[in-house]
Amino acid sequence: MPTAVGTNGAMTPGRQCLDTAEGVLIALRHCTVDEAFREMIRAAQHHRVPLFTLADALVTAASGKGECVNAAARTAVLTEWGALLGTSTSARL
Repeated sequence: MPTAVGTNGAMTPGRQCLDTAEGVLIALRHCTVDEAFREMIRAAQHHRVPLFTLADALVTAASGKGECVNAAARTAVLTEWGALLGTSTSARL
């Protein structure tokens, strides 16, 4: 999978968040990076949420810090991974 980089050669914030979200899924599902990425793509398409928005919502839910402002992304995360993240996830989103 190609890495998105900015003009200064650093990874873009969206790409960093996507990598972190993939890590969350790898930890929860014990899957490969490719499997996590495909799951994120599938969920984004299924729920009609931009991939980076969904990734941000998943990272927010997993970290328990902050609040997801995108209602569709919040719903997608709860539907797809709420059970894996624990019962208090809805309170964190």
